Amino acid sequence: MNQPDSPVRSLLEQIAAPAALDTPDLAAIGVALSELATDTDYMARWISRITAGPEGERGSVAIHAPERGPRLMMVHRPKGGMSAAHDHGTWVAIASIVGIETHRRYRSVGERAGPGLEVVEALELAPMHTTTLLPPDDIHDHGHVVGRGEPAHILILTGDDQRRFTRNEWDVATGRHRILRPGEQGRWLASEPMPPGGPDVDVADEAVPS
Repeated sequence: MNQPDSPVRSLLEQIAAPAALDTPDLAAIGVALSELATDTDYMARWISRITAGPEGERGSVAIHAPERGPRLMMVHRPKGGMSAAHDHGTWVAIASIVGIETHRRYRSVGERAGPGLEVVEALELAPMHTTTLLPPDDIHDHGHVVGRGEPAHILILTGDDQRRFTRNEWDVATGRHRILRPGEQGRWLASEPMPPGGPDVDVADEAVPS
């Protein structure tokens, strides 16, 4: 694995102590990530990589992706594109670089993970604004809502590789839920179809909630 360059090394040094606490200091981690997001020259290099990629004006790029430990990526969803609702299994910090990122945090309602979701917080992340999540309170979706500014480029910092964990994904429109086994990526956009019923899909939750 390539060694991180100077801006990322600085970020990792700043978050090392807060991330090592029994309960990570997410406020301090968010501040450090926000500082990196304001490094316009460095951010421009990574934005240009997304633009030059196969998806053009949408996509993601890994900035720092070790086998274990904190991982950093840049994400840009298209106009009107929201992620599927999901959790991570590890702490998360999100910072807007340019544009407006709509971020909604949920809690599950009912006796199981699947019956439905209820919005508990809705934010519009402008540049220099951050939000953080800590399991089990880490169910969220985020992206762009038409009429709320331009689609954002964001930094996402996670405490580990989320694909190592068993996670959950929901279709907010229908209430359907599925389990993401270790190694599964999940849907990039909420508009993508949910996989057909099977052992990983809670088919009892396929009814549209009232």
